[in-house]
Amino acid sequence: MGRTPCCNEAGLKRGAWTADEDQKLIAYIQEHGGGGWRTMPQKAGLQRCGKSCRLRWANYLRPDIKRGEFSTEEEKMIIQLHATLGNRWSAIARHLPKRTDNEIKNYWNTHLKKRLVDRGIDPVTHRLITSSSMDNPCNMVEERSDSEIRPIQRSISTSAKLINQVSAKFAQMQRKEMTTTVSTPPTCLDAIKAVLLNSTKDTITYSGSSGGGGGDNGDDSDVEMIPSRPISRSSRI
Repeated sequence: MGRTPCCNEAGLKRGAWTADEDQKLIAYIQEHGGGGWRTMPQKAGLQRCGKSCRLRWANYLRPDIKRGEFSTEEEKMIIQLHATLGNRWSAIARHLPKRTDNEIKNYWNTHLKKRLVDRGIDPVTHRLITSSSMDNPCNMVEERSDSEIRPIQRSISTSAKLINQVSAKFAQMQRKEMTTTVSTPPTCLDAIKAVLLNSTKDTITYSGSSGGGGGDNGDDSDVEMIPSRPISRSSRI
């Protein structure tokens, strides 16, 4: 169910307000106060909608409305509030005493918005307008995302390679068990241990062949290989 209309629009007057209508509205509010906008037009002798009476009073007839040019402080306040609140003119008007939301909105669209564009500032985001951001505003986000994704992709690739090596080694050990007599069958842990041991040997061999280890001929005799301990049956997978 939608909200019921504030009044019956049949026979209501539209368009500009006359001086006589303004005087009737002012006289009624001065005597009875504001509020009750739904029933006020009939009580005040006006053929207007309640919303029209409320807006006429709030934006034009209130005695405390501040008229005239906006000061430099008010302009700065509007720009700062717009950067935070956007086009919420009623919320912005609460921070500028005696200024109406309608007047602030009109001043923004006719003066401040164009002034920001002339200074190279986007009136929506309140950021500097650059050629790269105008061509593709998502460039910075895409570049940053790529730099964050690449290390993850390399890590996934390395993990997948290690899993494939362990799987191949385990299958090889199972085939060897079928052709030979082995007291205990191989486990996945044995395959992982064998792959890691081969990787360590390859690293040491590469380091020695490149002149490391302190020898001119790549001798890696100073590197001691620690033999692995046998794995008990209780620790097997």
